Amino acid sequence: MTPSGPAELVSGVRIDETTKGFPTFDRPVPILEVEDQGWTIDDLAPPFCALRRSALDHNLGLMAAYGVQRGIRLAPHGKVSMAPQLWRRQLASGAWGMTAAGAGQARVMRAAGISRVLIANELVDPASIRWAVSDLADGHELVCQVDSTVGVAALEEGLRDAGVGRPLPVLVELGHPSGRTGCRDLHSAMEVAANVERTDRLRLAGVTAYEGTLADDRAPASLANVRTFLDELHGVGEALFERFPIDGTPIVSAGGSMFFDVAAEVLSGGWAGAIEVLIRPGCYLTHDTGLYAASSPFEAAPPEARFRSAIEVWGVVLSRPEHDLAIVGLGRRDVPFDQDYPRPLLVRRGLEEMWSIDGFADVTGLNDQHAYCRVSGDVSLEVGDLIMFGISHPCSAFDRWRVIAELDDDDRVVGAIATFF
Repeated sequence: MTPSGPAELVSGVRIDETTKGFPTFDRPVPILEVEDQGWTIDDLAPPFCALRRSALDHNLGLMAAYGVQRGIRLAPHGKVSMAPQLWRRQLASGAWGMTAAGAGQARVMRAAGISRVLIANELVDPASIRWAVSDLADGHELVCQVDSTVGVAALEEGLRDAGVGRPLPVLVELGHPSGRTGCRDLHSAMEVAANVERTDRLRLAGVTAYEGTLADDRAPASLANVRTFLDELHGVGEALFERFPIDGTPIVSAGGSMFFDVAAEVLSGGWAGAIEVLIRPGCYLTHDTGLYAASSPFEAAPPEARFRSAIEVWGVVLSRPEHDLAIVGLGRRDVPFDQDYPRPLLVRRGLEEMWSIDGFADVTGLNDQHAYCRVSGDVSLEVGDLIMFGISHPCSAFDRWRVIAELDDDDRVVGAIATFF
C-alpha cells in the first residue's frame, strides 16, 4: 500500500522489537527520536546495516560541487535507497529533482513531498497511465520517456479519456542494439517525436538515454563505446530540436553512476541554445567498496575528492569450526551478492579493540543467514567478534532493510533511515 503522506513516511514509522538491528524496549520510538536515545553501535543486534553520516555528507557535497562546476543538474535515481530522508538531503544539496524507475516509485516520492520527478522509463500500462493522469491533475511536475508510436498513443488516449488539460512532458529515448528500451536510430526517434507533436495531451520536452548497459568497467574501449553512444544522443537532440519546437528549455538526460562524467562532458556543450542537462546517478550517495569503488569516475582523484563508502553491514562470528574458517551471522537476506560477495574490513572486539582484516579474509559463500569467511592463519578472530563488511552495488543493499542505523564517526547512533520498497 502506498503511504498516505510525508508524516507517515518519516515520523509515523516506528522502530519496535521486530525491527532487525535495533534494541528491544518497552515502547516504540519514532524515527525522528532515535538520535535522542543515546544508543551506540553496541546497542545494535547483529546483523545490522549502518550508514556513516560523515561519508554521506562528503558525497553529497562532492557531487553538488561537480554539478556546479560542469554546469549540469542532478536528478538522482531514488530507486537506490527508496528512502525519503535521503532524497530530501539530495534535494537540499541542490538536486533538480528525483528520478524514479516507474510509477510505483514515483508515487512514493509524491507521498514524501517530492515535487519534481523524472520517470526514466516508459509508461504503457493502464494503471501507471491513470496514476500519471491523477498526478498531472494535482499540478505536480512529472516527466517520462517514450520510445514507440504505440506508447505515445497509449499515453495520449489515457490522458484524453481523463480530460486532463495540462499536457504530460515526455523525453524521446534513444537506445542501442541489444540494449534495453529506446529508439534504435535517428529515424525512429524522429518518428516518435513527430507522433508526440501531433498529440494534444503530450508535450515534447527533450531527449534521453541510458549508457550503463554498454559496459561494466572503465577500460578505454568501454569509455569509447559510451562516448560514441552519447555523441549519437547529442546528434539526435540537435536534429530533434531543430525540427520540432520545444516549449521551455529542452532537457537532455543520461548518466548513470558509472559514466555520469562522460555524459556531463559530451552533453554539456555544442548546442545552438540553452539546454538543461540532467544526469541521473544514484549510487554516489553511499558509494561502496566493490563495483563502484572500482569504477567511479573520481577514483583516480586525490582521496579528498573521491567518494567514500557510507554503507556497511555488521555480523557476529558465530563459530570457528576450522582453523581458517569463520562462520558469520550474516547472509543473503542481509547483503547484496549480485556483483560481489561482501568484503570483510574491520573486526571489533568488546568496546575498545578494533583492527583491519582487509585483505586477510574473504567471503567464499553465503547461505540465507550465514557467511563462510576464509581467514589467513595469523588473523585473530574469535567467536563473538563483530566484523564490519563493505558491500558491492548499493542498489541491491537497501531493499534488504526496513530501517537502517545512521552512525557518527564515534559509533554513536545519530539517526535511523526508513526505506519504502
